[in-house]
Amino acid sequence: MISIVIPTYNQNDMTHECINAVMENTHDYQLIVIDNGSEPPFVPPFTGFNECRVIRNDINTGFPHAVNQGIAEATGDHIVLLNNDVTVTPWAINRMVAWLDTYDIIGPITNYAGGTQRVQIASYQNIDDLNTEAEAISEENEGESEEVNWIIGFCMAFKKSLADDVGSFDESLWPCSGEEIDFCLRAKEKGYTVGIVYDTYVHHEGSVTFRDMEDEGHLKYLEVCARNEAHLKERWGFDVWNRQSIEAPPEAI
Repeated sequence: MISIVIPTYNQNDMTHECINAVMENTHDYQLIVIDNGSEPPFVPPFTGFNECRVIRNDINTGFPHAVNQGIAEATGDHIVLLNNDVTVTPWAINRMVAWLDTYDIIGPITNYAGGTQRVQIASYQNIDDLNTEAEAISEENEGESEEVNWIIGFCMAFKKSLADDVGSFDESLWPCSGEEIDFCLRAKEKGYTVGIVYDTYVHHEGSVTFRDMEDEGHLKYLEVCARNEAHLKERWGFDVWNRQSIEAPPEAI
């Protein structure tokens, strides 16, 4: 079974859309939603026979803490971390999990992400167009992948056993930004592999929570990014954002 962990902070309608896409395009899964103090509190849609558990935090504890909570409660052998502003396409999650026979951590391609996961495809204006384009990409790129040093965490999959071995996501990187990179690099230190799969495309709206929190006066986006980048550089001894490719592997790996 696949345990899909979705942190959310407000944007309840968007989270419903995210879950609806999961239900329409995925099989053999449970949902674990971490509600980081949403107002009003998040109430999940009807999910039929699929388990949907909501864990409520009174305040916004940040993405890393939320995913750690979700992973701790997961009962599946496979974990998928999913931002609530992602729309998954037909069988995207199951296709990703199948790739875990090749890589230990994997992520898909998308329209919005840092690094090499971001691609340009034909424009789509609705769900039907998105799914049509995603299926065409799947057929065109069947079996195509690339080993890398890290992936972006908007949608990433790994085995529960890997999380038990590598340890928790770095909760000091509040509210988020870079914690998935640190997780990937720690996994590589232990001999695990990380890959981007080019036969799986999902839509990512991108930075929605960051923008909302900045509008609410809770943070300044550029300051958070600068602080977290400095933390990662001190932790690893190099600029991690420029070391995604394994062609120039980090000295620390």
